[in-house]
Amino acid sequence: MTLKPFYWNFDGLDVTFQGRIPQELVDALEEAKTEAQNSRAPVLVEWQGEAMHVAESGAKGGYAYRCDTGPTGATWFFSRNQVSTNWNIRVSAKSSALASMGLGGVRANLYRFLDAIGASTHRASISRVDYCMDFLADDIDAVTGASFALDPCAFVMHSHTNRADQDDDAGMQMHGASGRYTSVTCGKMPGRQVIVYDKSREVRMKQKTEWWAHWDAARERQQLPTLSGKERIWRVELRAGKAHLKNRWGIASWSELDNKLGDLFARALTDIRYTIPNATDGERFRWGNHCLWDAVMRTIIEDLGEMTTGAEPGVVKTVRREQLVATTEAMVKGLVATWSVASETTAEANIIALELARMAREHVDQNRRQFQACQERARKRYRFITENIDAEPAPTPE
Repeated sequence: MTLKPFYWNFDGLDVTFQGRIPQELVDALEEAKTEAQNSRAPVLVEWQGEAMHVAESGAKGGYAYRCDTGPTGATWFFSRNQVSTNWNIRVSAKSSALASMGLGGVRANLYRFLDAIGASTHRASISRVDYCMDFLADDIDAVTGASFALDPCAFVMHSHTNRADQDDDAGMQMHGASGRYTSVTCGKMPGRQVIVYDKSREVRMKQKTEWWAHWDAARERQQLPTLSGKERIWRVELRAGKAHLKNRWGIASWSELDNKLGDLFARALTDIRYTIPNATDGERFRWGNHCLWDAVMRTIIEDLGEMTTGAEPGVVKTVRREQLVATTEAMVKGLVATWSVASETTAEANIIALELARMAREHVDQNRRQFQACQERARKRYRFITENIDAEPAPTPE
């Protein structure tokens, strides 16, 4: 059996554009930002058919406005500056957008958005690119014949590369082991980073449940069985920041990225390796690669590209919406018990249901305007996961 990832794709993309947005949009964003500061919550702005949540703060680098186009979109940063030769526009693509559309699809969508809002742009400068590969722990175990445990000491790297190890205290076992590592990061941004971490753990902890949909869509396209949601999934992630892209590799434009990224990542995997430690050999550079690293190198050398899962926009939006429903339902159910005790209402389900229905009906009838205003605020807040659930995804360029 040859180890291979079941999912591989671009996972991060930051781009800065030389140009400007229309003054009318600057005015609209300024008004929304002020409202967001007063309400301490993002404000929905719809501009020429494009919706975005405007935050109460901008970002360093002179970007006065920070705008989020939803979990399947991007985070945009705009400057007030109207000098078109300045770099007044920056964008960070969402990982779900890259998972569904791939780099080519996201690239096309960025320019579509800029055109839609009336932006005038000249050049683009790539400031960050992330690429990931996901492996089932069971697949690694099947190849090695042993349970995989991430070992920071197994990384062999150039002496100038920094390493940050993260311990999982909750998983520490008192059986003579020092603990279970869930993440090891080599390197430092905005330079270059190579990271190996337990992606499934992150998904569960941060409730990024849409990733199970992405993974199942990817596995279905390869005629692999769907996941149960209990698997451990290890991710190897390669990150190239602005300093590494421009200063070390001369990458700034799209064409330079297309031509050189494969070589950049291949070099990273040569400089930083995950190996099989050999206690009898003190020369670490002679240690052989772990099968995980061989699989990663094969993927980068032979298959650097994008596995679009096709799980957008409906699937991710539906998952996020179902998660919101489950969260609010749990809150309501928890409050029902407290309310029933405080109001001395019997525990009989029918009586509780009748009392709650009466209370809700009276509240809506007696406070209709307030209720509708609350509904409208919620509708704007959750605009990107409650509307157009069944919309067809935009075609991905070949």
